[in-house]
Amino acid sequence: MTSNTLGILTGISYISGLDYYEGINRRVSSKLGKGRVMPPNPKIVMASVDCDRYVHYLTSGQYKKVDEHLLTGVKQLVDAECDYLAIASNTGHISAPAINAAYPKLQLIHIADCAAAAAQEGGFSKIGLIGTQPTMKNDFLKARLKRHNIETIIPDSMEDQARIYNIICQELSFNIIKDDSREFIISIISKMVDQGATACLLGCTEIELLVHQENIPNTPLLPSAAIHIKEVSRILLGTRSLNDLLPSA
Repeated sequence: MTSNTLGILTGISYISGLDYYEGINRRVSSKLGKGRVMPPNPKIVMASVDCDRYVHYLTSGQYKKVDEHLLTGVKQLVDAECDYLAIASNTGHISAPAINAAYPKLQLIHIADCAAAAAQEGGFSKIGLIGTQPTMKNDFLKARLKRHNIETIIPDSMEDQARIYNIICQELSFNIIKDDSREFIISIISKMVDQGATACLLGCTEIELLVHQENIPNTPLLPSAAIHIKEVSRILLGTRSLNDLLPSA
């Protein structure tokens, strides 16, 4: 295991932050032998920001405010001398350029780079994308995937996008799981498959709480949070270089 410290930016929402902390610790500990008493765990610092304010800025299109808000959490991680940053949210990566500009020495493990690696390993070059409305509407995730030669398809209907966003914000962010919401998401994935997608990226960390591979066995799912957690763990273990994940162009 490396001696580097990982910073996790969470609170957007806290549910995914819990998954990241537990998932990374489980993965790293499972790969290490017993220490003096038990397997060592990685050095992790977490910073949590106010999700309500974050979503307000997002939904009102105040993206500069989003950057400023998330940077308050990132500063705490930088002050704690973290080497790597994992943002426990797909949509939070909308502020990746601002974070890189403010803290160029902080190594961001970008969720889209990790998702692209998984898509390439599966042989998928055209994938569906389900996420928050800002993630589907804006290009920050799609453009990053494109740099890895991954084409994305999103739901056509603005009404469908709005309902997906409502499920994320009003249900999954509170750990509320509804069968009818699951069936709706599955129907949207099926529509994107009809449009040529060969897999679907669950591009919101909370969506993975609702839809699992067994729910739609004929369409490969790429669970972004699980993939991100896996790659972050590999970097901390020293079995994966961050440079291996970065786009070539």
